[in-house]
Amino acid sequence: MNQNRIKKVLITGASGFIGNTLMRHYQDLGTAVIGVDLQGNGHDIVEGDIAQPESIKHLLGECDVIVHTAALVSNAMQDCDMWRVNVLATRNLIAAAKKYNVRRFVQISSIVAYGNAAEGEIDEDYPVHADGGSYVLTKLASEHAVLAAQANGDIEVVIIRPGDVYGPGSRPWIIAPLEAIAKNQFMLPAKGAGFFRPVYIDDLIRGIVLAAANPLAAGEIFNLSCEGYITTKEYFAPLYHWLGKKGPMQVSTKTALRISAIASKVADWTGKLNEASPATVLQLSTKSWFSIDKAKRILDWAPEVSFEEGMKRSHAWAKEQGLVK
Repeated sequence: MNQNRIKKVLITGASGFIGNTLMRHYQDLGTAVIGVDLQGNGHDIVEGDIAQPESIKHLLGECDVIVHTAALVSNAMQDCDMWRVNVLATRNLIAAAKKYNVRRFVQISSIVAYGNAAEGEIDEDYPVHADGGSYVLTKLASEHAVLAAQANGDIEVVIIRPGDVYGPGSRPWIIAPLEAIAKNQFMLPAKGAGFFRPVYIDDLIRGIVLAAANPLAAGEIFNLSCEGYITTKEYFAPLYHWLGKKGPMQVSTKTALRISAIASKVADWTGKLNEASPATVLQLSTKSWFSIDKAKRILDWAPEVSFEEGMKRSHAWAKEQGLVK
């Protein structure tokens, strides 16, 4: 499969950060693309529930590629909700994709699949480990659902494990930290020495498009991340600077876990979500980074946007949105 042979692409989660950016990129390429989300826009994003894919069967019949970005991304939501959306809906969608003869299914997973305890440089052959809460567990289970469908034949699957995706519109790595920093409610565990693997959104999108079209990508898993890593302190320090604040505040992982556990209990009592949960603390304390040699070799992909340039663009967007002055 190559870009010229793709008839039409269906993107789930098309109103989200990755899904919407991917849609606009395909449109710029001149590729026919349609989006699906729980709320449509009356134009190129159709209202639909992927957990009940028969409701969008007319779209499935038109498309030969599905890029599945829809997921609950949270370290604080209920396990049952995460399982229903991230796993069961994925299973239902790929079963329907096979029924309607979709040629390729691209699953957007995450580097969290390797678990928080992993250390050193990790390639795609490293075993996955569910040691990071519901988000990690459901990402692993969704990958299993996709791979199981491929084992039965009749559909090509590709699994993408992005690094820490940042850029204009990123809630976990731009919007939420800025909001927390502004309220003096942000801290870094591991005294800011945890590993962060930033990949700019435009670089990720290029990699997804290549993986969706390359014949050699069928049946493969790809890390799409940066070269090496930076520390969490190096990543979050510019956000403090944008707000004119000193920081980041750095504490031990043990202290951060205690504080986050208390904050999570308070959030439960008040009916709110605390995304700065113990699972998030452990995620920001990791000591692993990811080999992208496979993506280079098969997809001819490598990041092009430097961290400095990516943060410059993110800062400009944050000012436009009124997140910083």
